[in-house]
Amino acid sequence: MNPIGRYERLVSRQPKTFIVILVAATLFLSFYASQMEMDSGEDDFRPDTEVARANQLVSETYGDQRNQVTVITVASNVLSRQSLLRQLELEQHIHSSEAITMVIAPSPDNPAGVSSPARLLAQAHFVATTAKLMNQGGAMQPPGAAIDRDRLQAALMNATRSLSPEEMKTILTGGNLSIQVPGSQPIQVDFEAYTTGMITELYRDPVVSRALPLESILPFLLSNDYDDGTQTAGKSLMSISIQSDIPQEVSLEVEKTVQLLARDVETNGTELRVLGDALVDEKVSDASGRNIALLMPLAFGFVIVVLALMYRSLTDTLLNILSLVMAIIWVYGMGVLLDLNLGNPMMTTVPVLIIGLGIDYGIHYTSRYREELGKGNEVGSAVVQAGATVGFAILLTTITTVVGFMSNVTSNISAIRDFGVLCSLGIISAFVLMLTFFPAAKTLIDRRRRRKGKQLVTKKNQQKEKKSSIGKKLWSKIGDPETFCPGDDDCPNNGLGLGAIAARTPIRVLVVLLLLTSVSVYGATQLEARYDFRDFLPEGLAVTGTFNMLVEDFNFSEETVFILVEGDVTRPGVFRKIQPVQAAAMQSSYAVDARSPASPYQLAMSLTDENRPSYNRSFAAVWNANVDRNNDGEIDDGVTAHNVTAVYEAMMEYSSEDAARVLNQENGAFVGLLVRIPVDTQNEEKVAETSADMEEAAEPFKTEDVERVVVTGGPIVSYGTFQSINQGQVQTLLITFLIALAILTGLYFSLGRGLALGAVTILPLVFVISWTFGTMYFLKIPLNPVTVTIAAITVGLGIDYSIHLTQRFLEDAQEMAKPECALCTSASHTGSALFGSATTTIVGFAILSFAIIPPLAQFGQVSAISIFFAFLAAVFVLPTFLLLWYRKTYS
Repeated sequence: MNPIGRYERLVSRQPKTFIVILVAATLFLSFYASQMEMDSGEDDFRPDTEVARANQLVSETYGDQRNQVTVITVASNVLSRQSLLRQLELEQHIHSSEAITMVIAPSPDNPAGVSSPARLLAQAHFVATTAKLMNQGGAMQPPGAAIDRDRLQAALMNATRSLSPEEMKTILTGGNLSIQVPGSQPIQVDFEAYTTGMITELYRDPVVSRALPLESILPFLLSNDYDDGTQTAGKSLMSISIQSDIPQEVSLEVEKTVQLLARDVETNGTELRVLGDALVDEKVSDASGRNIALLMPLAFGFVIVVLALMYRSLTDTLLNILSLVMAIIWVYGMGVLLDLNLGNPMMTTVPVLIIGLGIDYGIHYTSRYREELGKGNEVGSAVVQAGATVGFAILLTTITTVVGFMSNVTSNISAIRDFGVLCSLGIISAFVLMLTFFPAAKTLIDRRRRRKGKQLVTKKNQQKEKKSSIGKKLWSKIGDPETFCPGDDDCPNNGLGLGAIAARTPIRVLVVLLLLTSVSVYGATQLEARYDFRDFLPEGLAVTGTFNMLVEDFNFSEETVFILVEGDVTRPGVFRKIQPVQAAAMQSSYAVDARSPASPYQLAMSLTDENRPSYNRSFAAVWNANVDRNNDGEIDDGVTAHNVTAVYEAMMEYSSEDAARVLNQENGAFVGLLVRIPVDTQNEEKVAETSADMEEAAEPFKTEDVERVVVTGGPIVSYGTFQSINQGQVQTLLITFLIALAILTGLYFSLGRGLALGAVTILPLVFVISWTFGTMYFLKIPLNPVTVTIAAITVGLGIDYSIHLTQRFLEDAQEMAKPECALCTSASHTGSALFGSATTTIVGFAILSFAIIPPLAQFGQVSAISIFFAFLAAVFVLPTFLLLWYRKTYS
């Protein structure tokens, strides 16, 4: 007797002991399962590569890009004075909120930390008006005193940078503004009321162009329907920069505060819609939690109904369900103990997998147990025989399924690794409980019923061979069953035995199989990996609509590529290369001119340009004294590491926050620098081209004696995720197939069945995988971090059906003279159990297709399709290969 049979004998002898142990384990693990936290983020899907690690280093050392809270203004014309005043009113409320001002992230060019068309146009109008007055000589002189032009210009630049919302309202509505000049009385300036017709004039004003790149920035803040002829647009963007290192709950509070303030400012003609990462995360988490809370009871409810109809026994149904519930508790308890990330969206599919697999185990075990009781066996003997036969097949399926999911641990994406481990734990838990708790409880219950004289197998729940007129009609067109199985005309078994019938004409089966597979292979080869965390936004939510508006209606991109240099960055050669590297990177077709790059060189230029609001006289003196002594804008010859260090230290002193975003100083030494290049990869369709451009631009750094130069950033890491998904699915599939093939081949060889039976059993899954991926292509379902696991699921779940049929065929072939008859008998007995288990699993996954998170819905759809194909392959394709193998081996 095999090990499972011996184990079941032990269970049948000590059922109470095993039940107590399992209940105690469940109570223990339930404590940890209750501590599960549901938090997730985009980093869960980042691959563990040098580029990804460099991106993480940038985030931790230099600070990621400032988080943005985006407000979309919707109006008949967002460039109208009324709409601009609404934007300034919101900004005024923002600066009055202590919760927001405490975390707002200013910059030298934008001390307010807020950008909007209203602020930009008010600043441009201010610059243009004051420039005209300066050209009129005495018009800009305070009463009673004359000041030099440089001093006045510096005062105006400072005023431009520090305009308050109230002052900008005065500028746009037309009024008088007082400008303070240090050491002198305030200057009074009158402004003409703003009209949309002024925008074209401001574009052409050379002074405005030097101080503010209005013509490139303003369209960036306006929707795609912007008409520069009539100066109209239906939507605009306001961005509030907040610190990136604040806790998630603080970000959420800030975003909700902005949302409340926006509602107070809205009018009948102006709508303000707020979007922020924390707000999106909360809405996604809440919506997905409610959705899963609804779908899981539906899955359980359906399984209960199916089991009740199949078993016609309340006891058997409840024991199966209780085993599944315990398995789910076990898996989450062990997940917490192992510190797995249980919050990412993929993990919400694990209970469905446990239900699908656990029900398979339960149906096969229950069916065989009843069959043994029907033969007149005693309860304990029936338990042992069920374990020795179908229990052994369940062990094989468990091993191969665990191999399928554990192959995911080779992935360099942590979410996929954790998913593989958690699924494997769930499979093992379901196996242990279905082959321990269920038989132990059945032993106690059925022995008690038998002592009371009750019949254990009744006509209602006894497994019966049902005649099928449809099956016989189809069979009659192929051949007479009497030629194979005298006296048995029920081989078709409601169509489930047609694969056994068709096996006698293998050429026809193979031709049809190859035709279907060739079509699916074409589709599978066209399937491409896709990853965008935005795909996880639930459909139907207001925040999703706002995000779609941002993506679809604006030429908007917050993407940034980082060129990271580590080592002694005070070397003059490295310092000289910053400007040409930055310039070459900005020449890329995918660089965004409307957003300024950031680098030590760019920061120096902003601090030394007298026409910029960020001009700093003290830093300019350090710059000229060390690297540009003749003030010609070029770096002098003979610059030393000492000079470069002096410049870097001045940056840290006079613009510490922005310097920390491009320089890394440790223990007084500068050990790294960063060049930030704003890019637009066109919804990540041009990441490869963007990455190639940036790599080429960074080449000059690689000629210097530094530790390393890495091109990284969100788009580059996402591209790495694409590659990891593509490579990972092939790697996972190969590992799963090879290990499963080795296990089955070794097992069947040790049982004297030769080397080929393992390959015969697993071969149908090759077709199933091609059918599945081909169907995904034709149904336009992308390959993403969730659906990429389908290959492992297909092998893991699909091989169960093949193993069960192969095992039953081996049993029946020993008792019957003809293999054709054995196939009919196997299909008759096992086909019904396979159909029941496949139906529950398919519908369980299909229920997931109603999830509001698209990748989870797609996962449910594809999983259901995959299981359906695996069932068809086991019932209608595998019999042909089994018959060919048998004839080849034993003829």
